[in-house]
Amino acid sequence: MLKRELRLRKKSGFQAIFTNGKNFSVKHAAAYILKGNKQTFGFIASKKVGNSVQRNRAKRLLREVVRLHISEIKPDLQIIFIARANIRGVSFIEVETSIMMMLKRANALILK
Repeated sequence: MLKRELRLRKKSGFQAIFTNGKNFSVKHAAAYILKGNKQTFGFIASKKVGNSVQRNRAKRLLREVVRLHISEIKPDLQIIFIARANIRGVSFIEVETSIMMMLKRANALILK
């Protein structure tokens, strides 16, 4: 589970990232990334993804990718992940590779 201080919960926080952030997308998800003062993450799955079980699974997959790779993500970014409809029935490995490719393309990863 992601720590409480790392989660976006207020509508105003989401709105600021949507209006000022850059949009990146891959097959399974899209992301809005904004350079901010502290690292926070938001997760969205609309009804296009499916019923509540499928939406919650999609958000869990995205959260788990972030949790496992949080040390590799730059600490001054605010990111909103939006699940796409074709995330249904996809394995964790596929979601993980596509999200990490997107973050690399967005220059959101710490170079080692």
